Amino acid sequence: MPIYEFQCSKCGYIFEEIHKTLAVSSHCPVCKEQGKKSIAKKILSRSNFNVKGYNARNGYSKKAP
Repeated sequence: MPIYEFQCSKCGYIFEEIHKTLAVSSHCPVCKEQGKKSIAKKILSRSNFNVKGYNARNGYSKKAP
């Protein structure tokens, strides 16, 4: 199951949740505790993997002969 990252539209709190399906929105746990209703939207998060053989500064790490 994928882990999605959400940000609350009212308080700005960022949190992660595991969802079985493609999630577009969720409810903020901070606002929920305070008795408020707010919807948190999915945000684009950084990837957790690196592609071997490519360097962002220099291009490909192996130089052609």
